[in-house]
Amino acid sequence: MEPVIIISITSIGISLIIGAWNIIINIDNHKMKKVEYNREQNRYYKEMFDIRPKMEIISNSDMVQFKNKDDTKYDIDCIVVPIKDFNLNCGRTEFSYDEKLKNKKDWLSYEYKVKNTGTSTIDHFYLAWNKPKTTALFEINNDEYIYFIDNKLLNYRAFCENNIKKDEIANIRISFHKDWISYGTISAEASFWMIDEYGKIWRQSFFVHRKVLYDSDLSDNKSFKNFTDIEDAIECFKNPYLW
Repeated sequence: MEPVIIISITSIGISLIIGAWNIIINIDNHKMKKVEYNREQNRYYKEMFDIRPKMEIISNSDMVQFKNKDDTKYDIDCIVVPIKDFNLNCGRTEFSYDEKLKNKKDWLSYEYKVKNTGTSTIDHFYLAWNKPKTTALFEINNDEYIYFIDNKLLNYRAFCENNIKKDEIANIRISFHKDWISYGTISAEASFWMIDEYGKIWRQSFFVHRKVLYDSDLSDNKSFKNFTDIEDAIECFKNPYLW
């Protein structure tokens, strides 16, 4: 065999070995970066978990007749109602509700006391119903529910005006009309949404009728808007295929 051919074959072999070695090194580097990334992510979520807010039910009532005159100061006081119809009237969105929903004598209520057993302060605390296609939620204070029903408006969340520090308690009342009570099947009927003092968003699934409150999970603004923001829902009502 000619010396030139031998040298060429040897060079090709060396190049293949070096190339294969570089591929192995790159694969190992990629694996190491992935491991380090996962380690950092786990560390981040552990740190978030350690400082998260967390609501726990400390007392609750069975479903009782709504008390129109009540000395209890509720941090969230709301009624859950069915959406009867949706229409576009000269470009204006209109949501229809049954007039009988306004009669407080026919309301039934659950009362809850929930405590922040986490370590961070809740700067913004919301209750939202998890059935945006069929259900609205209105606050009762200052007869806001009447305003929303009469003006054919949509709303999905009730808001606590005060921040909730560690070990502080919030009083919550959730009401329904006796002829229409919204139940969940597999998933939770409602959710607590919390924005903590660090700006992180947390969600706790809430089985209202079963009186079960799941642990708090780190969430994001997109999920928060999907469940509580009416603008996205209105687009779905206009274009039902978006549901």
